[in-house]
Amino acid sequence: MIHPRRCALLRSPRWNACAWLAAIAACACWGPWVDWGSAQTTSEGPFQSPDHAQTEAARDRNCKILYAGIVGGLETPNNKRSGVVQMRDRLKGPSYSDVCARTFSPYHWTAGRNWILSHFPKHPGPMSDIELEQAPKVIVVGHSLGGWAALSVARSLDSEGIPVELTIQVDSVGITDHTVPKNVREAAVFHARDILMFLTTKKIKAADASQTRLVANIRVEGVGHESITRDARIREMVLRRIDSLRLDTPSADGRQVEAPSEHASDMAEADLLHNQDIPLRPNR
Repeated sequence: MIHPRRCALLRSPRWNACAWLAAIAACACWGPWVDWGSAQTTSEGPFQSPDHAQTEAARDRNCKILYAGIVGGLETPNNKRSGVVQMRDRLKGPSYSDVCARTFSPYHWTAGRNWILSHFPKHPGPMSDIELEQAPKVIVVGHSLGGWAALSVARSLDSEGIPVELTIQVDSVGITDHTVPKNVREAAVFHARDILMFLTTKKIKAADASQTRLVANIRVEGVGHESITRDARIREMVLRRIDSLRLDTPSADGRQVEAPSEHASDMAEADLLHNQDIPLRPNR
C-alpha cells in the first residue's frame, strides 16, 4: 500500500513538472535515433467517410499552400489539445480550400518531408524557376521535439532546392534546432518560462541572414509546455502568412486569390500582441 504522503507527492505540481522534464529530456536525447515503427506517423484529422476522403485527395492534388505541423514527442499527430493540430483542423475548413494541412510525429518527420515532396515535380536535376513558382508554398510548424523536426524537414527540402515560406518553433527541444537553413524565408520561435526552459530553444539564428528573416522571438508568459501551442499569436502568424501568399499566388484562371477575412476577429483577443513585436499585415 502506498503511503498517503507519497500519494500527495505524486500529485504535486513539482513532481509532475519533474516527470515532464525527464520525459522531454529522454525524447530529446534518444527520440531521433529510436525506431518508433509502431507509432502513429501522420494524421489527416477525424475519421473520414469514403466520399470525404476522395474530396480530400482531390484537394491534396490541387492545393496552393502546404501546412505541415509536427507535434511534440509525447503526443500523437491527432492530439486535439495541441495548437499544432487545431491549426491543421482550421485550415481544413471551407475558407481554406486551397490549403492542404497535415500533422506528423517528430519521430517520422521524413513522412512530412515526403508528403511535401509529393506536391513537387519529380525529375533528375534541379527544378526550374517556373516549376517552383507554380508549386505549392510551404509552411512548417513544430512543437517541442517537433521544433527540431521542423528544421530537419526544412534542411532536407533545402537539399532539393525547395523554399520554405515560414517555420515556427514552439518551445522547441533539440540539439540542432538553433540554426535556420537558408531556404527558409521567415522564421519565428515561441518559448515558455517554466521548468522546461532549461531544455527549450530561446534563440535562433539564420544560416544566411540575406535569405532568412527572423520575424519573432517571443517568450509566452503564464503557459506550460503544452498550452503554449494554443497561443493566439502563433495562429495569427500562420493565417497572415497564408493571406500574404494568397495575394502573391494566381488562381488557375490567372486571377489573384482573394484572402479571407474569417480570422479578422482574432485580433480582438485580449493582450494578443501585448508587448510583443510581431509583424502583422493590416486586416483585409
